[in-house]
This record gives sequence, structure tokens and C-alpha cells, in this order.
Amino acid sequence: MSKDLGEEQGLSGQSSRSNSPEQSRRKKQFQIDFFIEWKYIEQDELKNILEDVKSQYDVTSIQLNRNNQIPGLEGTAFSIIESDDSKLNLQLEAVNKILSSIEQKKNPTFEMMMLIPEGTVSYLIGASGKQIKNIQLETKTDVVVNNAINKFSLRSVKIAGQSDCIYNAIKLIINKLHQRGITEDDYIKRAEPIDPGKVVTKVQLVFTEIIVDYILKNKELEKKYQIKMKAKSINEIPIKNKLKKDEEILQLVGTLKNVQEAIKSMIRKISSQFKRLEFDVRVVMPSNFASKLIGAKGCQIKELANKAKGAQIKVMSDKDDSDIGQYCLVQVIGSVEHKLEAAVLILEQIECFKNGGPILESGKYINENFAQQYKNSVSIQDIKQKRQKSSSSRSSRRLRSRSDSNKRHKKQKKSRSTSSNQRKTKQNPFQAKIVVPMNLIEQMRKKLNRIGKEEGVNIQADNKEYRDEFVLKLRGEMKNCLNAIQYILSEQCKLQRR
Repeated sequence: MSKDLGEEQGLSGQSSRSNSPEQSRRKKQFQIDFFIEWKYIEQDELKNILEDVKSQYDVTSIQLNRNNQIPGLEGTAFSIIESDDSKLNLQLEAVNKILSSIEQKKNPTFEMMMLIPEGTVSYLIGASGKQIKNIQLETKTDVVVNNAINKFSLRSVKIAGQSDCIYNAIKLIINKLHQRGITEDDYIKRAEPIDPGKVVTKVQLVFTEIIVDYILKNKELEKKYQIKMKAKSINEIPIKNKLKKDEEILQLVGTLKNVQEAIKSMIRKISSQFKRLEFDVRVVMPSNFASKLIGAKGCQIKELANKAKGAQIKVMSDKDDSDIGQYCLVQVIGSVEHKLEAAVLILEQIECFKNGGPILESGKYINENFAQQYKNSVSIQDIKQKRQKSSSSRSSRRLRSRSDSNKRHKKQKKSRSTSSNQRKTKQNPFQAKIVVPMNLIEQMRKKLNRIGKEEGVNIQADNKEYRDEFVLKLRGEMKNCLNAIQYILSEQCKLQRR
């Protein structure tokens, strides 16, 4: 992939680029790799289909390929291998036969994944995604280049539709890759998580002229964080949102880590210097990232707001702009801490988009929305781990300082609770009344005295009488009162039987 093409795709400075086919040695063997999930066809059924197709076509090998198994995703990987490039059409015919056989056994609409070298991804997508959009329109299929998976060398391309449409899309992709040529370097290239300490980024923020002048006068920020800062007028960058006349753009260039730390320090300085001035943080972002940052039904931006301790984050553009050179603003409103956290997270996200999206921990997240994929990615692990370490160290210090006092408090609470419970039972004992026949009282008067002493329940006869019935009053602990009532009822049942 050429440098210009890489820049059009929005790759960060950290992303590696493969050499052109003329510069690198062409692979001798053109291998076509696939993966299909078990929900579409089981492995044993697919194995039988592959063996049947292999017997019909004169290709080197059609076989299951465990080396290409996508980690964490239930499915089967298989390859069609042929060293002779002149037999490419024969390989495509074998692919068509496999697809039609799957269609006969299963639902006519299903999904197949092509596995392509990482170095060919940008070429397949094309500038602004035009090439992959043309493939979809021409073949009437849904074609999605999935995000890279950690420690998996190939990139999966999901193709959904009817078997003949899937075949047309596969044929078109294979022919395009064959015309371009696949090199050894394409297979060597790996998608790597962003290293905040190495990747160089350019961040632009919108503030009033007063704030921008104040920040630029503080040269210590540039020296301390090894960044370069300068002011830009609102006319220099094509921002879709209209800015006020007294506003300027502050540009920071440096490593992602240093820029993030500088912005944190900057926001604290602004809030302390301009205490009466209410200001928001607005980050300049390419417009084609707008829908990605928002996410489906706003799920992604809500996730960011939650991580930023409830900050108000608003993308001031509701649709992606087809022009690569267009920009929009991401606004952050809230307390100083909210602004700090949100600004750091937004910069991480933008850099993640430039790098081609999050690198997933496992293949099981391929079918999730972007918010879930970012949540389960390894793209910003360095920063995440540092945050976890710092928060855990702070929490551990707090726990250590409070542990002794908590133990003492717990002991005191236990002693207080037991004594208070005892006092409560003495002060407010359980009381109950039960109506029993008069003849029962006459027959079991002695037994009532005995059960009252055994259970610790005060049993007394009420002064009121109801014809042939009498009211007994019970007073004591609930459990003991219930035992006494149970005994009285059982005696009443015995008397009725007699």
C-alpha cells in the first residue's frame, strides 16, 4: 500500500505499511482461506462437502485448516490451495460448488468469511471505502471488513447474502487481490494496539482567544510534556460548526500520552486562572468519525459519558461527511474532573479510528456493536492498565488506612446490635391472643402453666369471655410464643377428636 493511500485511509503514524508488489517478492502459492460459523453448518457436514468437491476438481488441496481458526468464535476454517496461478478459475469453480452445497443443506441466506492478509485490507476497502461499497452494490451482498483480532494474523471479511451473490463477491475480491498481487510482506504485517508513548498525534481544541493566549504564554507545558503548541484561526480548518469571532483553535502535536497529560494540566490551569469564566472543551474531529463516536442509538457516546464520570459529551454533527477534509466538534460540559476524563477518552477514540478501529481481544466480539467491541479491545491497554493500577493503589491505601478502624467499628456494632436486640425484646416483647374453647382451659390448665414455664412465655386468661370460648394472651419472644400456640392448637385438635 502506498503512503498516499494509507493517509487516505486515516492510518496513524504507528500503523505499518507493506511494500508494493513490485518491491516485494510475490508469494508462489495463492491460497484462498475461509471461515464459516457453526450456526450455518457443522464441521462434520462441511468436511464431507469439502471431500466431495475435492474429488471433482483438480486442485492441490481443499481441506480444513486449524491454523486459521478464529479464536473465541465457534466455526470452521478451511482453505483451497493451488500453487499454479493458471488454475485460479478452477479454484473459483470449487468455491461455487462448496457454496451451493451449503445452500442445499442449510438456509439459502447465510454468511461466509474470507480470510485475507492484513497488508491487503486497505487496498480492499479503497479510498473512503469506495471499493468495498462498489463490491456490495455490484454483487448485492453485505460485505464488512471485521476489526482485527489480537494474536490472529489474518483479517476476516464477512460476506452475507444468497450463495450465488456470495460467490460473485468472493470472485470479485479474489480477482482484485490477484491483479494487485499478494506478497510475503502482506502476511507479515500485523495490526498492533496503539502505544500511547510512541504514536504521534495532532490534537486541535477550540477556546476563546483569551484562553489560547494564556496557554501559549505558559511555555512550561511545551517543555514539561515535550509537545509543540500553536494557535490557528477558525478559517484555517474547514469546520462544519460555526465558531464565534473571538474563538481560536489551539493545536498540540506530540505523542498521545504527552498530549493527554498536557491537556489535563491545561484544563486545571484554565479553571484556576479563570474562575468566573464558564468554558467547555471542544475537540476538533474528522466528520467521517461522527457516527462511529456516537454509535448505534447513541450507545458508544453513552459508554464514554459513563466512563468520564457522567460528563455531558455531544458530537456537534449528526451525520458523517463524505468529504475527507471536513471536520466537526465534540463538546464536553461538566466539572473539571469530567472534562479531564472525557477529553482523554475522546482522544483515545479518535486515535483508535485512525488506526482502523479497536483490536478485539477475541473473535466472539466480531458480531457486537462498536461500543461493545471497543469495550473488549486491547487498543488502549497501556492507558487502561495504568488507570487501573493508579485507582487500585489509591483504593488499597484507603483500605489499609480504614481496615483497622472498620474492624473496631464492626466489633462495636456487633456488641451494640446484640445488646440493643436484647433490650428491644425486653422492652417490646411479642404479644398474641388466641381464642380457645372453655372446656379446653379447664382440662389443660396445669399443662398451660408448664408450657409457659418451658418456653418462657407469659400465658394469661383475658377477662372477656365469648359464650363457650375464652381468650388467652401470650407474651414473650416470637419463636417461643409460636411454639406455645402450636401446642395449644394440637391439644384442641385432640379434644375435638374425643
